[in-house]
Amino acid sequence: MATARNKPPERIDALLRPLVDRFDVDGQFGIVRLIHEWPDVVGPQIARRTEVDGLKFHTAVIKVSTAMWIQELNLMKPQILARLRERLGEDTVRDLRFVRGNLSRRPRTPLRTLPRAPRHAIELPALKDPQLRAAFESLIEAWGRSGR
Repeated sequence: MATARNKPPERIDALLRPLVDRFDVDGQFGIVRLIHEWPDVVGPQIARRTEVDGLKFHTAVIKVSTAMWIQELNLMKPQILARLRERLGEDTVRDLRFVRGNLSRRPRTPLRTLPRAPRHAIELPALKDPQLRAAFESLIEAWGRSGR
């Protein structure tokens, strides 16, 4: 006789899926499941260059970064559809449409240099030209910051 202590733990998605399916009579949660499963289905390299844009009449609209990737993904469409049907069920996604678009990822902020004290203090001889002295100080500071 199995007791509660001997029973292995169940995955939470296995418990919640029937509940979500019962509330989702119109199929509105299909897009949420598609967005969640997309990176696992296509892999990290393709996921970086694509984004789920919508799910209209069982056709997933996928934004792609370049036209070259659209062509490549159109060739891979049968494999991707088979994996999606395996993960999401037969009726959620029946077709894929790839469109060129800007991905809505956050833009990277440019790196900025931080002023730091030089590692080695070097005394400059007396230079009369202030521009020449500033150029030498800048050069010495850059040399002190460089990783040697």
